[in-house]
Amino acid sequence: MDNDMTNLKKIVKAQNKSLTALAVELEISQEAISQYISGKIKPKMTTIIKMAKILNTSTDYLLGLTDNPTPNNIVLTEKENKIIENYRKLNDTEKIQLDSYLQAIIDLKKL
Repeated sequence: MDNDMTNLKKIVKAQNKSLTALAVELEISQEAISQYISGKIKPKMTTIIKMAKILNTSTDYLLGLTDNPTPNNIVLTEKENKIIENYRKLNDTEKIQLDSYLQAIIDLKKL
């Protein structure tokens, strides 16, 4: 396990999120997050759990126990598995069309 939380910096950057925005969501200072990343201080477990939820990753990734930022403990419903199965049957053009349709639905929900 790493002595610091370098994966925290990686995932924040990958998600185009600022350390300031993360600090606001966590209700802590940006300085505290910088100290977590550098290994100067260690966050409380409750803070690590909150970070993982906000960043949609696992605590193991934040702690450097895995290099995979995607949690592996996601359990899909039967319907979700069927959607994935059907998606994999599509050709590349159909996948692009479906992705665009889904994004349009999501965008409409934001209005």
